Amino acid sequence: MSATATETESKQETPAPGTGHVGQAFLVGESIYVRPVEEEDADYGMSWFGSVIPKSVDRIKKWIKEEMKEEHNTTHHVILRKADDRPVGSVKVERWGYAVWLTPYADRLFGEQGDRWIVEALGLVIPWVIDEQHRVIAYVYDIPADKPIIREGLTRIGARECGRFREKIRRGSSYIDAYQYDYPNKQWIETLGDPADIELERTGTGEPRPVSPPVTVEGTLPPNAMRIGARVYLRPLQKSDAKLVVKWSRRETEPFWSNGRPLYTETSVQKWFEGLQKEEPQDWVRFAVCLRENDKMIGAVGIDGIDYQNRCAESESEIIRPEYRGGGYGSEAKHLLFDYAFNTLGMHSLQSYVFFPNTRSAAALRKQGYREAGREHWLLPVSGRLQNFGTYDLLADEWRAMPRREVTETSTT
Repeated sequence: MSATATETESKQETPAPGTGHVGQAFLVGESIYVRPVEEEDADYGMSWFGSVIPKSVDRIKKWIKEEMKEEHNTTHHVILRKADDRPVGSVKVERWGYAVWLTPYADRLFGEQGDRWIVEALGLVIPWVIDEQHRVIAYVYDIPADKPIIREGLTRIGARECGRFREKIRRGSSYIDAYQYDYPNKQWIETLGDPADIELERTGTGEPRPVSPPVTVEGTLPPNAMRIGARVYLRPLQKSDAKLVVKWSRRETEPFWSNGRPLYTETSVQKWFEGLQKEEPQDWVRFAVCLRENDKMIGAVGIDGIDYQNRCAESESEIIRPEYRGGGYGSEAKHLLFDYAFNTLGMHSLQSYVFFPNTRSAAALRKQGYREAGREHWLLPVSGRLQNFGTYDLLADEWRAMPRREVTETSTT
């Protein structure tokens, strides 16, 4: 084949700049369009990949070809400028249960124009996943308080503010609030009613109680302990703990506090523990909660989704031995966890989520100093209805200002 013929064929295969959206029937707006990630998008990876850490073109190509496809229930879509087909941002779509989570991103180099592209892209993607793919509800998380263009744009689209996490986003040496939005399917509202109208049942006084601080131990320390309290201590999870987790999961009598009672295998739990500790740095840190009197493991606490840039994370806990629930052991372990999160890892804020029927866990959070931040709707099917979650947050300074309970090394109260 002649060089002239090859050049002609190449030109025919390569669309002219600004025509990439031609022939695409949907997700096309006035100034941008949205399509799935393609390998050639790696050339502009830092405009849409959403990482504050530099990634080479080769690294992003490897992610597209090998790793992206391993993300189950998640798809990545690029926002492209219609004028020249240049990638300028992205929308990550995560599907879980009946809901879908949308994470928008635009190249910071475009400033407020990038915010407008995000609004236009969400105006295309939200109706697509809700009205066309028949999802019950869509969420857009963590919109910074200093992004009025995005916040006002979401309201115009029809999304509703459903929560606000205080001081979750870092801006230099200060912090700003992060807003949460939802977009419920209007047909489901007509059938089920508006989930925002459902009242959150509360139990307990809602008043924070004094903190159970770590204690200084003289003499023999509990094995591998990282935080020690009056009655319990925290240590890293180990393979032998898997047998206890399996044993007590099969004896669980309360089905309401999680998404149904699990049936674990010892191998799967060991693999989970190993995977948590393999990452560096870990984005999920978990501890075994053990009794000081006999080293018996009674549960676990942890912080998940650690964001080292914004210094925030989600706290979680479970007491697997029913006889130790309601006796303050869980709160003592949580305060030891807070000491680790705030004073060792340097976290600025923690968030937590509890679904409405679990009033006991919600009361425990308030007792530990958490404040209500909002709600998430229609996340789990429970008892013939789609159930809502309450959201909570706790700031490091608030926790440090809480009164401390007087304890000694030998105290058991």
